[in-house]
Amino acid sequence: MHAQLPLVLIPAYRPDHRLMNVIDELLTQADAIAGIIVVDDGSPDKTVFAEAKSRSGVTVLSHAKNQGKGAALKTGMRWVTENAPESIGVVTADADGQHLPKDVVAVAKAFTQHPNALWLGSRNFKQKGVPFRSWLGNNFAHATFRIGLRIDIPDTQTGLRGVPRQLFDDLLASDSNRFEFELDMLIIAKRHELPFESLEITTVYEKGNKSSHFKPLTDSAIIYKKFLKFSGVGIASAALDYGLFALIYGFTGEILLAIALARLASGIFNFSMNRQWVFGKGGSLSRDATHYTLLAGTLVLLNYGLTKGLMWLTISPFIGKPAAEVIVFLLSYRLQKKLVFRSA
Repeated sequence: MHAQLPLVLIPAYRPDHRLMNVIDELLTQADAIAGIIVVDDGSPDKTVFAEAKSRSGVTVLSHAKNQGKGAALKTGMRWVTENAPESIGVVTADADGQHLPKDVVAVAKAFTQHPNALWLGSRNFKQKGVPFRSWLGNNFAHATFRIGLRIDIPDTQTGLRGVPRQLFDDLLASDSNRFEFELDMLIIAKRHELPFESLEITTVYEKGNKSSHFKPLTDSAIIYKKFLKFSGVGIASAALDYGLFALIYGFTGEILLAIALARLASGIFNFSMNRQWVFGKGGSLSRDATHYTLLAGTLVLLNYGLTKGLMWLTISPFIGKPAAEVIVFLLSYRLQKKLVFRSA
């Protein structure tokens, strides 16, 4: 096993013959990969896995019951940590044939040349024939990550990735076990300040995408649950903030006072909900509260500046305030995640 080369990690649930086609072709690329790890995620039929296990250079790991794609990837990464600690990392690939062996090898070679980046095999969603749900899901994720986290990559949901060894500890500590694990991986890589590198790969879709175990409604809700929770808390906080702003401004006519008092009340509510329900605790209560207060103060000044600027453009503060709030909200998720509730 060559430590300077990545291993290919393939999570599999109910695979068919296509898995063996990928494995057999990858095994001819000894100059690009150090070996192959297949994780049986609780499949009832073990036929394909028995065949894979018979191949030299293939390690088969198993879950007694289905735990999810993220859990299977963690099992493989844990095995690499314990058995190949000097490896640069893994190249993850799907078991359903959607990642062609030549593309897996291309990502592996690029990853080997630049192992301190997260490599993504990116599909071209502008070409004809892309299923609508894949196009919609990727574009929604792309916009969400670009606006909320400033992660601008062409394919946020690709399963073909070169994952550096230095991310393993945080990935293994993640509580994500299904499809959301791959999006959490992007956040963790961003936290480590790793660059994102992308290679365009062949886009392969089975008609109807029958082999995919991704459930659009339930799994999308899981994937975006943290951002959706944040959005829900943000909407409730904004409603409280705007209601108090309108009440105080109506009585006093003072914009800064109205913004400050409304933000104080809504801020306490927002901080408590985000710390307990959305992000979790970043550190001690005093540490989190101090960081949140500093950020909130900065956002109040920004909000005031934007609202006042719109007033100079003859826009009523009852209209300008919500407009300013939208801009502040787009910054808030990323800043709270990065500066306030990030674990010390």
